[in-house]
Amino acid sequence: MKNICKALIVMCVLLFPLAATAQTPEQIYTIKKGDTLWGVSKKFIKDPYYWPNLWANNPFITNPHLIYPGQKVAIRDGRLVLLPGDAEAAATQPADSMPIEPVEEITVKGVAGSEGFITLDEIQSAGTLVDATDDRILLSYQDQVFVKIEDPDLQPGDVYTLVEVGEKVTHPVSKEVLGHRVSHVGEARITDINPSVATAVISQVTKEITRGALLIPKEPTSREIVLKKSSAPLTGYVVANSREKIALSQHDVIYLDLGFEDGLEAGNMVYVTRPRQTTHRTLPGHQVELPDELLGAAVILSTQPQTAAALILKSVSPIYTGDQVCTVEQ
Repeated sequence: MKNICKALIVMCVLLFPLAATAQTPEQIYTIKKGDTLWGVSKKFIKDPYYWPNLWANNPFITNPHLIYPGQKVAIRDGRLVLLPGDAEAAATQPADSMPIEPVEEITVKGVAGSEGFITLDEIQSAGTLVDATDDRILLSYQDQVFVKIEDPDLQPGDVYTLVEVGEKVTHPVSKEVLGHRVSHVGEARITDINPSVATAVISQVTKEITRGALLIPKEPTSREIVLKKSSAPLTGYVVANSREKIALSQHDVIYLDLGFEDGLEAGNMVYVTRPRQTTHRTLPGHQVELPDELLGAAVILSTQPQTAAALILKSVSPIYTGDQVCTVEQ
């Protein structure tokens, strides 16, 4: 009998916290005009980058950026959950009830986006380390070198990134050569300008530096990107990444086959998607095209004529070269 009593006491002690938790009312927030998933995530869980999880975990949201006035959001265990009934009802509201652009300007801290990939045009305009003051093969910190740079505005004190050119990068669909992978090997500071070559000093070394290394303008190591609405609907592909990785995720830099000639700008947001395949159990005789799988979201860091670098803000699944991207217009 004593053992039974002890067991009941233990069970009560274990179940009491669960019961207390179940009785705690969850917080409910009603979406107002002007709200965005970004803002709601920041307000309630202090993480504006959480919002891709919000739409990924709520499949009834057909457009992950749109939320509607009148929808209710439950805050459960540090997570946001859109209540389906309210979302479905709100979807029938007139178009003018859609959320407007957020009033407050939103900025994202980004990293330099040029390391890892270089276009064919950038290779053509890059400088070249052509010689040094002695016959050593490997060059090092504080070595004096000579470089050729076709830049009429070149000045002593200018700093360039030294990169080593690697394998070709081809488009995942057209197979067109877009550029080359590059690895950062150091930095060089221009000290003097002569008629045929410029003199420089190697100011930073990260890998072995040899003659033939390319010089590209140094970008800031970090920057603040102001999020802005895309001027046009654009679709493209992930063509490369800044690291020699296969599966990409949050905080990785990716490169797209879209650039400023397409209308893309720094600060634009893009969704990363992948076509969803039907299962082997799809009913026969039905032509089914499933909605794309939403993988994550990224912000454009910098643009070239036909390419761009983007920072993955959030990923809910691994992202690969060849996945699709589309601009966020709302």
